[in-house]
Amino acid sequence: MEAYLKRLCSENQVTEQEMKKLLARMKMMHLDKGEVLAPEATDESGLYIIACGILHAFTSCEGADKTIEFLSAGDTLFCYHTDEWSVKTLTKSMVYYISGEEVEELCATSTSFANLIRQLTEYQLYFREEMYVNAHKQTVKEKYLSLFANIPDILYRVPLEYITSYLGTEVSSLGYAAGRR
Repeated sequence: MEAYLKRLCSENQVTEQEMKKLLARMKMMHLDKGEVLAPEATDESGLYIIACGILHAFTSCEGADKTIEFLSAGDTLFCYHTDEWSVKTLTKSMVYYISGEEVEELCATSTSFANLIRQLTEYQLYFREEMYVNAHKQTVKEKYLSLFANIPDILYRVPLEYITSYLGTEVSSLGYAAGRR
């Protein structure tokens, strides 16, 4: 638990004390492999903080899922109902969750929570922008190396179809990229 907390604080530039206060207000959810966060049946938004496990954000295109990004311990996700993309667990996972309504209430009553949420939001927006820019200019090898730098054991925990979908390549190309690390 300490490792993801340190990563969470470091990446989002917040103190452990602030993050622990937020986590104390959140609900811990244990999710099985294949569960969707904020399924289409709900209109609820919320903040998720991944404690353990691997999830992927994906979009459906021509009947197939196209992985947009992978999320793992220490990542945050503001999830809003959308028809454009979904988030699903690829392994058993534990996430902290707080509804969008509760986030708004916390922000209205506490300046420190408002600042914490602002920092998490800013970081997520920055990260997403960087990810989209890099997705178009990075080679398959660069994406591969970046993915394994962030989630070193992903190859052992996630089916290749998701990794190749994210990289935009075929399984045979993945072996080529792995050999050229």
